[in-house]
Amino acid sequence: MESVMFKALEEVSGRFTALNLIKCGIVIILMLLLLVAVSIIQNHLKQKLVVDDVKRKHIYRTAFRIVRILLIVGAAIVILQILGVNLSGLIMVFGVILVLFVLAIKDSFQDIMSGLIIMTDKYFSVGDAVEYNGREGIVISFTIRTTKIELLADRSVVSVANRNISQIRKLTHLVDIDLPLPYELERKESYAVLGSICDDIREISGVESCELKGTQDFADSAIIYKIRFFCEPHDRPDIRREVLRTIQDGLDKADIHIPYRQLDIHEK
Repeated sequence: MESVMFKALEEVSGRFTALNLIKCGIVIILMLLLLVAVSIIQNHLKQKLVVDDVKRKHIYRTAFRIVRILLIVGAAIVILQILGVNLSGLIMVFGVILVLFVLAIKDSFQDIMSGLIIMTDKYFSVGDAVEYNGREGIVISFTIRTTKIELLADRSVVSVANRNISQIRKLTHLVDIDLPLPYELERKESYAVLGSICDDIREISGVESCELKGTQDFADSAIIYKIRFFCEPHDRPDIRREVLRTIQDGLDKADIHIPYRQLDIHEK
């Protein structure tokens, strides 16, 4: 029994050669240098990013903590291999488990990665007005996996998986309205009436500015003019309705009727 234990100890101690110890030392030094580099990168990004939300700070720290753990585990595996410990079977089993695990949480992983992109690139923030699937709303909350949007139309709340951020568009203050006027109306009169309408639009509460951009297109039965105004995105639905009412009142006052497409039928 003693001879077996002695042989085992002798076999293990035989692996601690000077060359192997030097290799292990190099691996440890490289690991420490990488850990220092990770800390420098973290501090550099912390100075550039404005991270006020507590959840985001936790996510930010957790991400770098995972990177450090992976570096330490990787260095430990390399050191064990240098010392002659056979890890091929264990690594293979671990690899299979890791692949199955990644496949099982693929969607969640995409959500988390997209959440990190939103956080670092400032894609949008809580309180921003956005458009999702043609519907406008306000971002009311954000987590690492989902974004909640309160729709402006009916105040309902939708939860969007962060992997679908490409379908979310951040709204600006700019709003365009294309207005058709009849060809029979002279250009000078059109500009005069539309200019007066823009003056009235500027008086609407919440409208930051308004301007007549001019002729937009020549349609089949009308000349299309573009009116552009600016307002807060979350006030857009109400202000847009008020702007349309102002346009209608201005056209009625000038006795101008919006043309509609007509179809002429000729009988033989």
